[in-house]
Amino acid sequence: MGKSTDPVTGSGVDKCLAAIRSMVLSGELLPGQKVQQAALAEALGVSRIPVREALSRLQSEGIVEHKSNTGYTVSRFNSEDLAELYLMRRLLETELVKTADLSRIDVAAMGKLHTEMVAAARAQDPDEFQRLNRQFHFAIFDASPLTLVRQELQRLWYMSDFYRSLYLYELETTQRLVAEHKAIIDVVRAQDSKRLLKELDAHRAGTEKIVVRRLGHRRRPA
Repeated sequence: MGKSTDPVTGSGVDKCLAAIRSMVLSGELLPGQKVQQAALAEALGVSRIPVREALSRLQSEGIVEHKSNTGYTVSRFNSEDLAELYLMRRLLETELVKTADLSRIDVAAMGKLHTEMVAAARAQDPDEFQRLNRQFHFAIFDASPLTLVRQELQRLWYMSDFYRSLYLYELETTQRLVAEHKAIIDVVRAQDSKRLLKELDAHRAGTEKIVVRRLGHRRRPA
């Protein structure tokens, strides 16, 4: 495959961003694993320049880390890190829901996403379920005018994508999530922000518990 003649274009960097995020989500790149820039550039048909730019952006999002002697590696989280991440998610998501205009939300579109998630759960397709799940939740958050808060929340979601994907291989768990999503749709339809906050808090707490359990309660090194 020929390499791009304009490797620093936005499309080239975006291509690398999407590819690396997908590799982290699928487990092709595991937490703590070094990112081989030359091999990645070759696989994507680009030069190393957009790969480096993409990795620099992912570093700012907390998805990868950089050390001068080892280069870029996929960030590794422990149970305490994830507890902080979920705390930040709760704070930001609460503000977004409180300021959201629920009448702007396309409930029919959320229902369609819900139907597609049911199919993804039955097909045991965690990548598709994860993609749809993000769209489902941000259909709510996008109804808030707090753009910077929403962008920061997007970063937090990206940081924890791989860890959330761990439980998406469990059919029982995805079925529970789908049932909770149905309840969330009903509350959005009723435009009841207080009930929506309660539903989302319970939903988030349940997924955090599963993620920490799957992580094995690994703690920060002393």
